[in-house]
Amino acid sequence: MANFSLLESEVELWFGLGCQFVAMSGNLKTSQKTNSLFKAILQGCLMAAGALSVLFAFCALYGNEPTTPAKSRSVVAPMLGVRKMSGAPMDWVTPPKSESKSSNEASEIELPNQGPDLPKAAFTDVKVATKPVYDASAPILEKAASFSAKPEAWAWTVFQDDVIEKFRTELPEIGGLPLLHYAVLMDDDEWVNDLLARGADANEPTPGGDTILSTAVRVGSAKCVRALLHSGAEVTQLGYEKQPPLALASLRRGVDIYRALIAAGADPNTRFNSPPTKALMDRVTIKDLKNSLEDDRGVTPLIACASRGDVEGAAELLRSGASTSKCTTRYHRYPINFAAEQGYLFLMRIILGRQPESEPEILVTIDLSKQRVWVVKEGVLIDTCSVSTGREGYNTPAGRYVITDKHRSWTSTLYHCSMPFFMRLNCSAIGLHSGYVTGRPASHGCIRLPYEKAQKFFGICRVGDEVQIVH
Repeated sequence: MANFSLLESEVELWFGLGCQFVAMSGNLKTSQKTNSLFKAILQGCLMAAGALSVLFAFCALYGNEPTTPAKSRSVVAPMLGVRKMSGAPMDWVTPPKSESKSSNEASEIELPNQGPDLPKAAFTDVKVATKPVYDASAPILEKAASFSAKPEAWAWTVFQDDVIEKFRTELPEIGGLPLLHYAVLMDDDEWVNDLLARGADANEPTPGGDTILSTAVRVGSAKCVRALLHSGAEVTQLGYEKQPPLALASLRRGVDIYRALIAAGADPNTRFNSPPTKALMDRVTIKDLKNSLEDDRGVTPLIACASRGDVEGAAELLRSGASTSKCTTRYHRYPINFAAEQGYLFLMRIILGRQPESEPEILVTIDLSKQRVWVVKEGVLIDTCSVSTGREGYNTPAGRYVITDKHRSWTSTLYHCSMPFFMRLNCSAIGLHSGYVTGRPASHGCIRLPYEKAQKFFGICRVGDEVQIVH
């Protein structure tokens, strides 16, 4: 009950005074009417005083100290004692150990206008604080001091900071993956260079057995590939797919990667390892190439580029020393066969030795309905004659072709007959050669020419020239 000692003291004080006034009023020798009026006024004053006392006690219990200048020690001490009893933070009222007095030195607190009959024990256990009362601005000043002393760490802000900074500062759970590998996956060549300059190992394997160079090749980042090679990455080290980096690079476009790998020592005639892994086959989209990797052996990067129709990649490999005579070891298929299978005329011309920027000088046109052929050189008609194409059941297919090989004397491997001045189209079984011409379809699919014209056309046309067959 010590928490309400102040309220009890005030009520007892005003109650005693009221009793004295009532007793005095009874001794007044006035008329009964005057005496009643005086008692009513006195009772009203006592009620008002009691209400003010209760209000004062409530404010003392739950109110904050006013912002007026500091009061005297005798006034502030009861306020501190009430705040202490109300459960306020003790560091507001309790001084530091160096400043606080012992419990034996606690001084008694005197209430203003306290009578001799009122108890004083209610405040005898309260210690007087020797430092100023709680200042409302203290937390703000302390917070400002903390900001100035320890600035907050930088945090990435959306629409304000570069997204690359987010990946560099807020790393996800990468499960033991080398940080350099993660930087390559992000295709952040600047970060890769920084990590390599700090001593990161360019040949550090991943927990899954992959290499960082293979990852850079797989991502298609030429800058990361060059940085890794410059830092000593092994150009022949097999990656997760168990394939050389150059073979892996030939499955996607990237001339700069081809050039960097070959400059670092990669063999342009390297071959895919067999049998292929599932991870490798998942990266192959061309059916012909996929079948060759599974059933054949010895696929080269040039074959992969020819099968995909990658003109720039094939040209870069050819400039770097890739051989067009390197074929598969089981079915003996050459790069030109893969390009012809997909009908890549321009790529076939490059594999056959034509320059990428050159245009064909000779165009041979065969009309199936008219059974006639025209030879045009640079837009000028050179010669024309009658032909005999494939008869019914052996129809000569229409389309655009490239002369892939020429043989002055050739014997058919299917029909075992002589075919002088033979010019094969798209590595297929059909071509132009000398034969019996009737002016109507009569062959097994080839285009027969008169002997003199076949000899002349054989001398004019070169490997790589185009032939179009129309209806």
